Amino acid sequence: MSAHNPVINRFVGNLIKEDWLDFMYSHVNPMLTVSRVMARVVSIKDETSDIKRFVLQPNRHWQSFQAGQFVSVKVMIDGSYTERCYSLVRSPSSELIEIGVKRIPDGKVSNWLHDNLQVDDVIELGDVGGNFVLPAQLTNKLLLIAGGSGVTPIVSLLTEALARQPKADIVVMYYVNSDKDLAFANEMKALSVKHSSVQFNVALATDGESGFFSKAQLTQVCPDLGERMTYLCGPQGLMNAVSRVWEDLGITEKLKQEVFGFAAVNLDAANTAMPIMLRRSQQELMNTKATILESAEAAGARPVYGCRMGVCKTCSCTKISGVVRDLVTGAIDDQPNTQIRICVSEPLSEVVLDI
Repeated sequence: MSAHNPVINRFVGNLIKEDWLDFMYSHVNPMLTVSRVMARVVSIKDETSDIKRFVLQPNRHWQSFQAGQFVSVKVMIDGSYTERCYSLVRSPSSELIEIGVKRIPDGKVSNWLHDNLQVDDVIELGDVGGNFVLPAQLTNKLLLIAGGSGVTPIVSLLTEALARQPKADIVVMYYVNSDKDLAFANEMKALSVKHSSVQFNVALATDGESGFFSKAQLTQVCPDLGERMTYLCGPQGLMNAVSRVWEDLGITEKLKQEVFGFAAVNLDAANTAMPIMLRRSQQELMNTKATILESAEAAGARPVYGCRMGVCKTCSCTKISGVVRDLVTGAIDDQPNTQIRICVSEPLSEVVLDI
């Protein structure tokens, strides 16, 4: 029987549990599965002291992606599967895929990947998602703004835009703390050399005031920003600062954003523990952490989740009642029976969830 025959796979899969078939296939080749996407690590490179680039060769079940999207990565840690989402860096036209992973303090998956994943290892990939993508009809003028590890989807967008429109007028602004924190900068610099229509700019916080975002700085580098579709990805502080400028200029419709992280909540300052009711699980817990997801996990519950950044919406559920704050947007939701992302939601009252 050939593990590569899709007809046989479907027929046998109806008779034998798919997980069991995958288990048997894994003893022959871990890349052989009935339908799961597996990927072999081709190479690993240190981009910075805390960002690694993983180049992966996916199996035949991989369905490609759009530049700017992310993929979920599933790894076995301490006997259970854990999943996180990472932006895809390479152009979709490549047979290989790349992810950039920043080591996060206390980050379960990022630390495991940095410390354990080696060349020739095989990992499982989940769904591809995200709307941080280029339009079907690409505009000639783009402004790409990245902060820190938020550069990963920006590299993919830049590469794809130039593949589709080699003479596209593109301005790139990349904000980092110091030159030691520059990730994927060589690729972007090389593209700016190859394509004279690309302007690549780096702002270093170590250079003082000039290293931080400001309206004056941006309009000096890109005076026609109002004519450009802008893609922004980075930490919340940068996102807020850029958004305010676009609001002042009345061009928010020209700004697309991807959030990497959100502001921490000072629970001690609130000094109030709110009860969280999980209706279907018949479980009650208290918010002891910054988000509902973290509080649920601390109490032993296991809600489904993906990116933990409010992007992939895997953790979305119905809030039956209560008041929550979205830690990404700052919006307060006090309406019943609404969809919330528990990985970025802070309870402000007793909350009842359909989980």
